[in-house]
Amino acid sequence: MRKIVISMLVFVLVFSELNVFVAETIVGDPTELEIECEKQLESDEENLATECKEPETENGENPTTEGEGQPETENGENLTTEGEGQPETGNGENPTTEGEGQPETGSGENPTTEGEGQPETENGEDPATEGEGQPGAENGEDPTTEGEEQPEYGLEPLCVEQSEFEIEENSTTEGEEQLESNSEEELTTEDEEQLGSNSEEVLVFEGEEQLGTNSEEELENNEEKPAPKCTRAIRATRGKGILIKNVGKIGDIDFSALDDSENDLDGFTQMTENRGLEIPQRKGEAGRTYYMYFGDLYNKRSSSSLDTKDSYKPSKSNDDWGRPLPGPALTLSDVVSGWYEGYDKNKFIHAENYQIALALNTSVVTYFYQLGRPSTQGTLAKGNGMVIAHGNSPDDTAKFQSTSGLPLLKLYKNETTHELIGYAAVINGSYLDGYVRIKMRPRDGKGRITVSMKYLKLSDEYEYTNFAYSAHMDIAGRHESSKIHSLGNDKGFYFFEEKMTDNKDYALYFFRDGYANNPTTFKANNDPINYPFNNLPFYPTLNAKGTEDPGKGLMTAFQKHPGWALRWDPKGLEPDTVREVNLEMAVTDNLETLGINLDNGGEYKDDGYHISGTWDGKSSRRIRLYYTVDGSEPMLISEDENEIEDTEVPWEYTIPNNVMENGLDHEITVYIMDEYDQKSNIETIKVRPALDIKERVFNQDGNETEEVAPGDTLSYKILVDSGYNPKDTGTYGQFTITQKYDTHLEPPADLEVLDENGGEIGTATYNSSAIEVKLKPDLPRSTKVTITFNAKVKDDATEGEYVVGQGTATGKYSTDDIVNGTSNEVIVKITGVLTFVSAPQVIDFGGKLAISPKNKKYYPIQLDRPLAVKDDRSLSRKPSWMMTAKLDQPLTGEKTGATLDSLYYRYGENVSIITEKVSAEIYKKETKNREVVNISDTWDPNGDGLYLEVTAGTAKADAYKGTIRWVLQDVPLNE
Repeated sequence: MRKIVISMLVFVLVFSELNVFVAETIVGDPTELEIECEKQLESDEENLATECKEPETENGENPTTEGEGQPETENGENLTTEGEGQPETGNGENPTTEGEGQPETGSGENPTTEGEGQPETENGEDPATEGEGQPGAENGEDPTTEGEEQPEYGLEPLCVEQSEFEIEENSTTEGEEQLESNSEEELTTEDEEQLGSNSEEVLVFEGEEQLGTNSEEELENNEEKPAPKCTRAIRATRGKGILIKNVGKIGDIDFSALDDSENDLDGFTQMTENRGLEIPQRKGEAGRTYYMYFGDLYNKRSSSSLDTKDSYKPSKSNDDWGRPLPGPALTLSDVVSGWYEGYDKNKFIHAENYQIALALNTSVVTYFYQLGRPSTQGTLAKGNGMVIAHGNSPDDTAKFQSTSGLPLLKLYKNETTHELIGYAAVINGSYLDGYVRIKMRPRDGKGRITVSMKYLKLSDEYEYTNFAYSAHMDIAGRHESSKIHSLGNDKGFYFFEEKMTDNKDYALYFFRDGYANNPTTFKANNDPINYPFNNLPFYPTLNAKGTEDPGKGLMTAFQKHPGWALRWDPKGLEPDTVREVNLEMAVTDNLETLGINLDNGGEYKDDGYHISGTWDGKSSRRIRLYYTVDGSEPMLISEDENEIEDTEVPWEYTIPNNVMENGLDHEITVYIMDEYDQKSNIETIKVRPALDIKERVFNQDGNETEEVAPGDTLSYKILVDSGYNPKDTGTYGQFTITQKYDTHLEPPADLEVLDENGGEIGTATYNSSAIEVKLKPDLPRSTKVTITFNAKVKDDATEGEYVVGQGTATGKYSTDDIVNGTSNEVIVKITGVLTFVSAPQVIDFGGKLAISPKNKKYYPIQLDRPLAVKDDRSLSRKPSWMMTAKLDQPLTGEKTGATLDSLYYRYGENVSIITEKVSAEIYKKETKNREVVNISDTWDPNGDGLYLEVTAGTAKADAYKGTIRWVLQDVPLNE
């Protein structure tokens, strides 16, 4: 039997010669009160207060900010930005710049380099940097400052309650305790800092006069300043364009007309060196890295040389990887002449040579002649990259081709969306013909990218404009041995090379349909050393015909010295207008003419292992679907018709149990073949038995439970099943099981790690937050593991909170397979509290009581508060309780010292006198619900209850005082 709560009642009886009366007195509430954040407890003895702070709003009160200062915008509002500085884009917005120097954006405005100051936005507003200022909410309310303490709420379990009352002539009631609110919060901001920039510049094109700026600052040693805004004025006559010598600094050139929107460069970083941007890894191509790239890239480089800081070595690689980009203070004339940054006279980065590059361990693979460096080949460079051409009509010969190249002026990357943007100039001798923006981005996870080229025309000598993209093929130095294959139906073409230096194949695709602004004509030849809009060997006019598609397969007519050119349709283009053309290409390690996908979500069913996926037969009419298990001979799944070309077709199959036994490691491969026995990619999945971890928690009665009382003990059991059957030969190896340990529990006891037969198979250690179990490394992984321990809930655990447990398994099997598993979460609510809700502190037996010559009973006519109990313990345990009462102090006369044994209690058929030595049974109950049990509501003169029975002649005129102790006990009813 356990005593949970004790409550004491003290009372006084005063008898006159003829009358006895009861006067009321008030004592403290037996239940401890919560002291809430906005209330203050006041009494005669103490004054307890908690103070909380509330944030003030922006109407003159101070929100708290993090960091050093909070900049304001021009209108006084605060904009928060990430980083310490944000550069502006071509349209006036700011991508972050990467590198040492601070390049400018396309609009001529300077993106701020990481770690430097913070420029104003286009409207003069200062974005606040993260960490320097935190604005309030839009409604003027302030977010709570991180780190402030919050008030804690909760009641501690009550153990003893004592109260007194007197029965005398003129007793008075003491004042009740009250909770009042005195709390007030003030959150103040730190001193605000204001960031600003007063720089503004204007760039105007007027006739053939030199373009200049009003800037009073210039950048030296590749250091940068906030960029000016630029304004482009329309010339009455352009002719060949603008004299290059009259074009000002690179940082002042406005590229915003080429951007898709004002926010086009949000999230981009401006680069100070020319490097490729990695394309997200294609599934199954470990060891290969694909890049979107501008310029020359030497094929005899190693992939490790691409990652070094000094990767730009003109004397060794003589390519453009790592080459410094033009600084904002240089002029276009500087760039075209090659006199900048101290590198390579008469050489700039040729943006027209955009491409996909493949980096292997010992080499780099591109496709431009020679060995990936077309701009170093002089006349042999003809026929590589993008060309812009002008003429007087669609069927005119090209009066102008951009044979001088497209110098790359600015380069941006977005490593989140994997996009690369380059801005370049179109050169016509000593004139600037226009500007281009070339944007490369992945289309899907199969190595395919989309290239968008937007051209801003600044000349008006010729009305019509067209574009071409061509290549003098040289894949990793194989040059003349490369062969062109058609995808059929004018869909595009590809090159396929077997066994590169990593012993894998290489497939390069150029697509002609299925997207907007695509090239309309393809031309191939065996003499590619020329520009695409020349009489021979490509297009004699802007709209000349190309090569007819010979159908799917090898183009046998072009096998000696392959070259090709794609062109778009010519269109009339006015000065200061923009045209966009697109090209899609891909590099993979296999031919994409057939494709199959195998889902990773296979599962064992009653009849075997179920797999599913999709296949794409491209233009093949019939396909056969095969699978293998653990290196077996291929087994046919099905033969299917490709009813709609180039569409994904779902498939599924169940591998029989006799082929693939459950409980063992397996490797499955699938592929398809067409009617020409052409084989698709091979998809592979490794099937491993599923690790299963289950956790259970039990109460003291051995039943699973969701509720527990403070002081009770919980028993935990964690079952670990690796899923392997006894035929498996692997062991658990480095296998660890960790049990999250709840802070409501005392340290565990009886920790055991056992197998099915009760043998010890590991060790368990405990720290304050977890139990860690390590299995024996040589333990066969087909062994089922059981972990058990007991944990007592702390006596001061708070009612309504939860005890949470969960197990995880990590490590590596002996087969090097990674282990990662998590059990279910077991949650037990702390609800087991047996408490007094209240106990009477004043018992009123009526007015003045007369001393009677006969035995007489007196019943309470009023209680100041009820005698009530609440049991919140787990109902699954069938809890029960009992209340008793006894006297701590007998009824004693204050004047005479005489005592009265006159206090009785009736409960059912039992009538008990309440004395110091004898406890009376007051109430007992088995808890069926969590409702409050009001015992005093059951008191009745004709039934149960407390009463005084004064024997004739025993009472004297005096004031009697005594104390009752109510005892609440957690006991089974049969005790």
